[in-house]
Amino acid sequence: MKLGHLLSIARWRDAWQHRVQHRLDVAWLRRQGVEAGDGLRLAGRPKVERICGRIVLGQRVTLRSHDRGYHTAMFHPVRLMVDVSPEALIEIGDDSRINGASIHATRSIRIGRNCLIAANVMILDSDGHGVAVADRERHNPVAEPIVIEDDVWVGANAIVLKGVTLGKGSVVAAGSVVTRDVAPMTLVGGNPARFIKALD
Repeated sequence: MKLGHLLSIARWRDAWQHRVQHRLDVAWLRRQGVEAGDGLRLAGRPKVERICGRIVLGQRVTLRSHDRGYHTAMFHPVRLMVDVSPEALIEIGDDSRINGASIHATRSIRIGRNCLIAANVMILDSDGHGVAVADRERHNPVAEPIVIEDDVWVGANAIVLKGVTLGKGSVVAAGSVVTRDVAPMTLVGGNPARFIKALD
């Protein structure tokens, strides 16, 4: 056999294996109770912890759980966790891309359409533990909803904390810690994240 023919067979085999694995991963995700729209794109298998509550993915959502072909290091797969309350919700809008991010909802985290969530981002709607010594044994003592509106880009390694709204079209610079609302069409950065400039 000629080398070109062998390479063609190898490419076909790899593509076939990828399609089969993708179907298995999508089926596995739905068995975890994730409500996924059509056109779901998976790169690797995400980690799902649905103790109670709902995880809802819109149309053509991408969950990238490995950094092959990605421009920066990704330290873990996408992690989606809802717990504590049956009303806990993670909702991700159509055409949004989640890349190795950790999203933990005790109350609710809503991500709009066409959002870019970069590698190693953490989005947490609760404190996890109280600040006072006596409260540190209590899990998730305070939770406030997070809203990420349409067309938002959250840069790599950023952290979005409870009660925050990221306005439509806003950008959070890499490594930032967002503790308060971000106005639409603005760039914020730093710890805590502050206004840098308005966007066109």
